[in-house]
Amino acid sequence: MSAKTFVALRVDCDAQTAFDHFTNDIDLWWKAGPRNRLIGNRPGIMQFGEKDGIRTLQEVDKRHPDFVVEAGKVTKWEPGARLSFEWRWPMADANEPVTIVDIRFSGLGNYTRITLEHLGLEKLSAAHPGRNGLNDNRFKPMMTHYWQAHLVSLRNRIKQLSASESPA
Repeated sequence: MSAKTFVALRVDCDAQTAFDHFTNDIDLWWKAGPRNRLIGNRPGIMQFGEKDGIRTLQEVDKRHPDFVVEAGKVTKWEPGARLSFEWRWPMADANEPVTIVDIRFSGLGNYTRITLEHLGLEKLSAAHPGRNGLNDNRFKPMMTHYWQAHLVSLRNRIKQLSASESPA
């Protein structure tokens, strides 16, 4: 049986613009703080990086750009439609499996529905540090809240940009 989280919301822009804000502006909307960032308390920059033709979701230390923590490699990059990437908790043991975050951008007139599924949570051991000691009944809602907070932050960023671009 698979375990996943699911979050959906609408943003007031077309699907390509939503995808662009998600990918290009990720550091501007991704929630800050050690619970949300890959490198904890260090000042970092969230980004989609590329090396040797492989795109990854990563955070780069602002003070030491050679210090990079990757969440995982991008598995699907379909501008304006879909983005999938592996998710590995930085504090997890290397033997723990990766999970998959799958995001779809569906244009619906003047807005876009963004759906995010975090798949494969059932593969994580009971001792996995991302679980914070929680069983499935508490862990899955925690992860849903985590992704919902990020997508709401993205929506707020898009609203802020839209308001600043509107004529007075």
